[in-house]
Amino acid sequence: MKNLKNTVLLISAAILLICVYSFLLGNEVFAGKFTNSFLAWYMLAKGLFCSAALCLLAIIAGKK
Repeated sequence: MKNLKNTVLLISAAILLICVYSFLLGNEVFAGKFTNSFLAWYMLAKGLFCSAALCLLAIIAGKK
C-alpha cells in the first residue's frame, strides 16, 4: 500500500507540472509576453483540482 501511495503522489506531481507548463505556454510567458488565454487558465485549474484530488485520495486510502 505504501508503494501505491508513493506512486499516486508522484503521478499527482507530474500532472501538476504538466498543467502548469501548459498554462505558461498557453499564456506565452516563455515568449516574453503575457496573453490572457481562457484555455490556459482552464488547464491550470484542472491541474490544481486533479492534483489535490489525487493527493487526498492517497492520504485517505493510506489511513486504512
